[in-house]
Amino acid sequence: MAYSSLSIKQLITDISDNKYYLPAIQRKFVWGEEKICNLFDSIMRDYPIGTVLFWDLAAEKADQYTFYEFLKNYHERDSKNELVRKDFTQEVRGVLDGQQRISSLYIALQGVYCSKRKYAKKATNNAYPERQLYLNLFGDEQTYDFKFLEQKDALIKDDANYFYLVRDILKQAKDVDPQDILEELEINAPADADLLKRNGRVARKKLFLLAKKLNQDELINYFKIVDKDLDEILDIFVRVNSGGTILSKSDLLFSTLVAHWEDGREQIEQLIESMNGEDSLFNFNTDFLMRTCLFLVDAPMSFKVQTFDKNNIAKIRDNWEAIVKALTQTSSMLREFGFNKTRLSSNYAATPIAYYLYKGGKVDKESKVELRKLVVNSLLKQVYSGQADSALSGLRDGLRDRSTEGFPLKESCFSFSSYQHTKLAGGKRLSIDSDDIEDFLEYKKGSFCFSLLSVLYPDLQLDQISFHQDHMHPHSGFKTSALSALGLTPEEISHWQNLRDQLPNLQLLEGQENSGNKNAMPLENWVVVSETDEQYYRQRNYIPAEQSLKLEDFEQFFETRKQLLRKQLHQIFDVVLHNEAAELTE
Repeated sequence: MAYSSLSIKQLITDISDNKYYLPAIQRKFVWGEEKICNLFDSIMRDYPIGTVLFWDLAAEKADQYTFYEFLKNYHERDSKNELVRKDFTQEVRGVLDGQQRISSLYIALQGVYCSKRKYAKKATNNAYPERQLYLNLFGDEQTYDFKFLEQKDALIKDDANYFYLVRDILKQAKDVDPQDILEELEINAPADADLLKRNGRVARKKLFLLAKKLNQDELINYFKIVDKDLDEILDIFVRVNSGGTILSKSDLLFSTLVAHWEDGREQIEQLIESMNGEDSLFNFNTDFLMRTCLFLVDAPMSFKVQTFDKNNIAKIRDNWEAIVKALTQTSSMLREFGFNKTRLSSNYAATPIAYYLYKGGKVDKESKVELRKLVVNSLLKQVYSGQADSALSGLRDGLRDRSTEGFPLKESCFSFSSYQHTKLAGGKRLSIDSDDIEDFLEYKKGSFCFSLLSVLYPDLQLDQISFHQDHMHPHSGFKTSALSALGLTPEEISHWQNLRDQLPNLQLLEGQENSGNKNAMPLENWVVVSETDEQYYRQRNYIPAEQSLKLEDFEQFFETRKQLLRKQLHQIFDVVLHNEAAELTE
């Protein structure tokens, strides 16, 4: 079948008349303001904007599938396409390819775009002002300056700026004389008459072109597929999108999942929001959730379209209540452990815990201690880097009894000491040895260091109080000029600056205290002025009583504390020192 075409104005009218919908396989709208403005600029310049693919269905057949309405008003914080909850009374046209472009046109020409104002707090409603699309009618006649503006900003006018609300052009006839539009503007705002007269030539040219482009019959080129069933459409959808860069593999697989699950999109989005929390403490996403769902229902872990077949999707859908309970409990447990999106270097550290909970594992004080070890060790050993699917498969096999129907847990109460020897693909492992600890001691401030500091300071209430990774000898003391004043050579300065951010110079300090009292205070002064007894401070922070706290003795401080941390980490991770191991074998 040959390609057909229609005008933007007709397309917008048809969407408003409920003739176009989005199949469940489509992802959410993601285009930003700049990309939408560039789309309109391309239209004005007669650049190609791509073809679109439609799926035409009779009303009775469309009722068998899940569709969503087009987004009219976009809000950066919480926009969602509404699920169609009515029976169709007329033929339906679904958009298979071109959703982002068509949604952009519809929002720009019918709705508002609410994005966060710079530096505003996400939680406040007034941080997201309503903006509409305007075209500057003045300035360079070859420049098409489209902007999303608040109404008050669009009222600012001079010889270089006169913003016209783009949607108003749809009210005009196809062959409108742009001079008529200018005269109408003068009537509505007499004070602008002189401005419009001085810049009338450029304004008329831009208005004429805008009206022409939005009414041009051949501007939207499309191909339609008629009365195909969902499986065929899904195959077409994957073929069309997998060759481009617009959709990721995760997007395509998510589309596969929700295509066979009527309210799947809403259920998944709701669970992700719940896990991340109102405070957005975590950053769990659909990629994590889909892999974890496969993990929980004991499906193959290969992240492919074929894995999300009807059978596995049915398992996920039919066990959704238990999945939600396990993942929500997992998120709460990670909060309790003191993790957040910056400290959790891989979201998949949550997946084995969710499986243990999903399968009915015992939850008490002792099991939580063991589960936290699993999180910490898996992050420190970076078992999820590279091929996450393979690592997850091995971790799941270590938890379940594969010889029994339903794959129950091997142990109803989790014990990390036995689990840490689980064999993982690629030679990876959860157990930590002396070589690992030597690497850990050189880790610099970041998510891995937080995990190490959290086990070095096990009594801190990480879920209740905000703690910072604090430089004991403050960062500001290592300026080149300050170290030169101590008589250090350029090589020594570089060495000290490298050591500055490593674990032996870090501690966990309450955030308020770090940003307030301590901040850039030299360590020897901080110990004196802080309310903590110096002897207790040294003991708590692995500093010998005789060790100098002066900056000029930093290297000795670093090596001495490193030795104590090494010994403590060997104890925490139950690692036998090389010399002890040698004695045992003699």
